[in-house]
Amino acid sequence: MNPTGNAIAREAALAAEHLGNGATILGKANYAHHAHYGQAFFSLSTGFERASKLAFVVDHALTNAGAFPTNEEVRNYGHNLARLLEQVDAIAERRGLSNRARLPRSEIHAGIVAVLTDFANNITRYYNLDLITGNPRVTQRDDPTKAWFQQVVTPVLNRHYGARQQERHCRNAQLISEVMQPFTMVRHVAETGEPLVTVFDASLQTGMTEFAKPYVRMYVMQLIRFVGLLLGELGYAAYGAQLDTIPHLSEFFAIFNNDDKYFLKRKTWSIYHP
Repeated sequence: MNPTGNAIAREAALAAEHLGNGATILGKANYAHHAHYGQAFFSLSTGFERASKLAFVVDHALTNAGAFPTNEEVRNYGHNLARLLEQVDAIAERRGLSNRARLPRSEIHAGIVAVLTDFANNITRYYNLDLITGNPRVTQRDDPTKAWFQQVVTPVLNRHYGARQQERHCRNAQLISEVMQPFTMVRHVAETGEPLVTVFDASLQTGMTEFAKPYVRMYVMQLIRFVGLLLGELGYAAYGAQLDTIPHLSEFFAIFNNDDKYFLKRKTWSIYHP
């Protein structure tokens, strides 16, 4: 493979592994392990940006007789994930791809994109340091973890968290509290910023977030699947056009081409350990 083809292959692998890593780390995040939220945001925002820009590069070559865009043209796309994903969807529409390979647009998907866009744009990426040092741009912003809980996790709970599950989690939290509260001190902060100072509150928060995790992962994976399917189609088109500088991109994103039930069940995602 020529150097350009090698570079495209490495970029595809890097984007795909970032996306898989982000989805995996989300499953580890909770109020006690809050750093995992930031780790997931870093990986997901980087993965979506790199995958989107790779799609532009390959699509440009396909529509310009194999010529790639200039470095300046790629950089002009910036870090605005919402804009990037809309433009990726425009490529999918122009190429006549099916609904499964189009940008998902539910309230939950919009929340995911909005939070990651602020993170990618450096609006909330350094929220803690900006808050400590008095950066005025964060005074009207929620920290990214709180924004994620409000714009993603809460809508997931509203859609999927039924009364029976809520009642069961409340009973479990009450039982745990009766056993542990007399000799347990709780000093935590929920993802939304509210203090968790009782065993009951902490246990109930854990129950809710653990319930939401598979569904949150599913919605994230639906966005990843969309980008991966488009890149696969672009790779096939490049093969048909005999552009030997572009490798088969589908192999890097094949792990993401699964149905929603599989997304709900699988917790770890890596292109190297399918």
